[in-house]
Amino acid sequence: MDKRTRFLNAMEGKPVDRVPVSFYTHSKDLSDNAVAEQLDWFRRCGMDALCVETDGYMEYPVSGDANRLACWSGLSLHQKEDPYIAGQLDRAKRIADGVEDGAVFFMIYTPFSTIKHTIGGEQKIMEFYREDPGFLLDVMKRIEEDTFRLMDYLMDETGIDGLFVSLQNAEEWRFSPDEYVSYLKPFDERLIAHANALSPHNILHMCSWTGVPNRLELWRDYDYQTVNWAVTIERQMNLKQGREYFRPGVTVMGGFDSTENGILYRGAREEIMAYTKEQLALAGQVGTILCGDCSVPMDLNPEHVRYVVEACEEFAKEIDK
Repeated sequence: MDKRTRFLNAMEGKPVDRVPVSFYTHSKDLSDNAVAEQLDWFRRCGMDALCVETDGYMEYPVSGDANRLACWSGLSLHQKEDPYIAGQLDRAKRIADGVEDGAVFFMIYTPFSTIKHTIGGEQKIMEFYREDPGFLLDVMKRIEEDTFRLMDYLMDETGIDGLFVSLQNAEEWRFSPDEYVSYLKPFDERLIAHANALSPHNILHMCSWTGVPNRLELWRDYDYQTVNWAVTIERQMNLKQGREYFRPGVTVMGGFDSTENGILYRGAREEIMAYTKEQLALAGQVGTILCGDCSVPMDLNPEHVRYVVEACEEFAKEIDK
């Protein structure tokens, strides 16, 4: 079974010869638009799919001081030839062309996260919210239009398989449940619906990159096919518990602490392989993808990912006996 078929089969809950593997990471080198580095990462890891990060494009182009809310007024939609759009299309297309055997997904963020990444502050975005929530809402609607256009171009013109939709901002400290539902949930749902209209193969990433648990119940019933969450942060919700918690029939994706404290980063071959088989025993062979909680450190040894793949191969042979 080729890598792309294996990965898409797993997403669809179909049988696979072994559980697929995909770990994603940021880029240190943005020369060549990070294409060479991302392709090198994919090939050295020997994994089945690549989620392309948006390094260099996480900051939304704003005239003036982006840390002043007033400077976000009058945003214009980007044209396809503008660097913000053209650069992402170039990266996605060349990576999709370069991944000869494997699935490719491209990272997409909600408008609230896009603003947050631009101003570089978990607290600063909340200052924006408290300063003028109505104005901020209008800004997010404009960014949403741009994001939808980008998604359309990505799926129409680059050859990627789907979108990796990152949800953030549901940490327990940030909003009350009612605030989140009224303010941010509509953006989540529209983003997911737009992705699903473009591709049957999308991944919903319930991001907890700050190490703080999210209110997962706010995202639990969204329309996703494959869900990736932090098993080491979300109250130790392992792959088996996640399969029981999230929507029936979805594919669970995760299992590994993605930080420098995790076994993937610090473990020896035997430790990584043993841990991998533990995750497979929890999750089963069907509707399972092994991945990190979030992006893994940029200096992670790719051989460690190969150990995960090797363990998946051994596990599949063992259960077939």
